[in-house]
Amino acid sequence: MNYKLSRFFLHTAITLLLLLSLSGINHVLNIPVLEPLKVVAATSTLTIPSSALAPWPVFKRVDALNSSFRSGLNTAWGDYWERSENPFDIGYTEQTQELTNTGNGNYAIYNNLDLGSGVEALMLRIALPSGTNSVEVRLGSVSGSVVGSCTINSTGSLSNYRTVPCLLNKSLAKGKQNLVIRFPGSNRSMRFNWFAFWAKDTVQKIDEIQKIQSNNINQGSPVIPISGRPIRTQNQLPTSSQILAKSYGLWSPGKTWECPKWMHDTYFTNGEDGKVYPTWHPPVDFNPETNTYCTYGHEHGDDPLSSEAFNIAGMPAFGYVNEQLATNNPSNPSVHRNEDHFGHKVLVANNWQMFDASNSSLIKSCDVSLKLHMGTHSPDALVNTAHEMFASGKCDGLEPFNLKHFALFGAAGEFKEPETSLCNLSTVNPGIPPSPTNQPYGDAHRAIPTAGCYQRGTVDQKTADVNTRNSEYWLTGFAEKSFYFKVTNPSRFYDPSTTTKINRTVNSCYDPAHPLSTTLLCEETLAAGSKVEWDDPRSPFRGTTQIETHFSGLAFSNSANSVIYTDAYGRNASISPAPAQGITFKQIVPVKGFKYDVNGQASLFPPRDYSALGQNGVRAPN
Repeated sequence: MNYKLSRFFLHTAITLLLLLSLSGINHVLNIPVLEPLKVVAATSTLTIPSSALAPWPVFKRVDALNSSFRSGLNTAWGDYWERSENPFDIGYTEQTQELTNTGNGNYAIYNNLDLGSGVEALMLRIALPSGTNSVEVRLGSVSGSVVGSCTINSTGSLSNYRTVPCLLNKSLAKGKQNLVIRFPGSNRSMRFNWFAFWAKDTVQKIDEIQKIQSNNINQGSPVIPISGRPIRTQNQLPTSSQILAKSYGLWSPGKTWECPKWMHDTYFTNGEDGKVYPTWHPPVDFNPETNTYCTYGHEHGDDPLSSEAFNIAGMPAFGYVNEQLATNNPSNPSVHRNEDHFGHKVLVANNWQMFDASNSSLIKSCDVSLKLHMGTHSPDALVNTAHEMFASGKCDGLEPFNLKHFALFGAAGEFKEPETSLCNLSTVNPGIPPSPTNQPYGDAHRAIPTAGCYQRGTVDQKTADVNTRNSEYWLTGFAEKSFYFKVTNPSRFYDPSTTTKINRTVNSCYDPAHPLSTTLLCEETLAAGSKVEWDDPRSPFRGTTQIETHFSGLAFSNSANSVIYTDAYGRNASISPAPAQGITFKQIVPVKGFKYDVNGQASLFPPRDYSALGQNGVRAPN
C-alpha cells in the first residue's frame, strides 16, 4: 500500500480512531487515544461543538464597505500601497475601496456585530489630509444612544494612513448590536478603510481559528477539523504505572480563560524509550467544565496528522532528545539541555516537487514533517545553539527517514543581529553561560533583534528597515542540507541594559521615539484601548508568524543499515549503539542514499500566522 494518506483516507482514519477509542482500543499510531467518556462536570455536550463562546479577547476586523446601510457616504479607491488589512503579510490584498465624504452627519450602519461582554475601543483605519474630523458611535440607529465619540487629527495626506482609537462605553457596547458610525463634522475629506475591535465572550467557530495561512506559494498543510470529536476527559491522562519524561506536565494555565492543566496533559505520546512525553495539540479546545471554548495560550504549529508521511514518525515526543541526553549523563548536569514547552513547533510539507541534484530532469514528490524547538520569547536562544529538531518523511520510490537530534544554529554563547542593513555586522555576546556548556559549533546562526539595531542609521533608514530589524532568522544544517526559519513577530529582543538581557517588543509601541511605534502592529496595539502587556493576547508580538521559512533539499549518503545510531548532535554514526561515547540516538535513514534539491520559491512554506490574526487566544510566551 502506498505510504501516502489521501485527504479522504486521512479524515476516515481520524474518524475510525475516535470510534476505536470509544471501544477501549489503546494507542493506535502511537497517539494517546480516547478512553470511554467520563464527563468531568454535569454537561450534555459529548462532542466538541462547531461554535461556542470564547471567553478570551478575540480580534475582529470589519471592512468599512461592509455596511448594512449607509447615508451620504461615497466609495473611493484607497492608496495603492495601503495594505493594513494584512499587517502580517499573510495574504496579498489588492488595492481597496474605502468610504469618503465623511462629514455633514453622513453615516454607515453595521448590523449584528458580536461585541461580547464589552468593547473598550473601535480601532479606525483612516487617512485625513488636513484639519480634524469628528466621529461618533451609536447603538441601533442614527438616533440611538451615543456610546463613543472621538476627534481625529490629520495624517498629512490621503496616502498616509493611521489606525486610531475611538473609546467606547464598555458597559453599553456589548452583546449583539447594530453599530452606527457617524461623521458629524464639516470636514468631509477623510478616507475610512476599516474598523476593528477586541471583545471577550464572543461566539467563534473553532475550526476557523486554528491558523491563518496563504496558499500563494505552496499548498499549506490542511487544518483537520476538531469540531465533532469527543471532548477531552480525565480518562485520557497517563496511568499511574507510566513513566513520565521531564518535559511532561510543565504547562499550567496563566489566564482565567485558558484550558485546565489536566486537559493539556491529555495530549501525550510514548517515546521510543517508553516514557510519556507532551506532544502537539490544537491552540484551542472545548472545556467540559464550563461548556465554553478554552485556549491553551500557545501553539505548536501544523498538526502532525496533516502530514502525508505521518505514519513514519507518528506524534512528536517533545523533549525526547533532551531526555536522552540527561539519561545518558545522570551525574553530570552540565551537559543537560532543558527547553521550554512553548518553543516546540511543527511544520508540514506535502507533495513538494524536488529534483535530483545531479540530474534536474529526475523529479520526485516528497513529504516532510519537521519539529523544531524555536524559542522567541526568552533569553535561551541568545546563548544556546543546540535546539531539538526532528525530520521525517519520504520521497516517492525512495526509502523513508526519521531523524531526531539537536540542530546547531551557530556558536554557543553568542548570536547574530538581524540580517539587514547596518545590523548584520558582528556577533553579540550577552555574557550568559550556555546550557549545556559543551555545545559544539554549528556552521549557521541565530539572528535576533537587538535594542541597538533598531536605532542605527538615519530616521529614514530606521523606518525603512524596522520590520526586518524586528525579525528572527534561524539557519541550520540538517539531513545534509540547509533549513531556514524566519519569525516576524518575536515577543522579545536583546537589551543589555536589563537584568535578563531581554526586553519586550510590545513595550516599544509605547515609546514614540522608537522606530517600531509607527508600524502597523504598534498602531493597532495603541488603538486597542487599555495598556497591552507583553503576555496579553492583544499584543501582536506572539512569535506566531512565519514567513520565508524553507529548506534547500534532502541528502543522505549510502548506509550499511536503515537503522543507525548517533550522538545527541547527529554525529559519529554507527550501526550499533555505543553508550560510552554517547552514541545512543536511533535514526532511520535510507540504505540507498540520494540528494534532492528544491527550486527557488518552491522551497518556501506558505506564510502563516498560528494565532489566526488574534482570534485563538495565543499569546506570549509562545
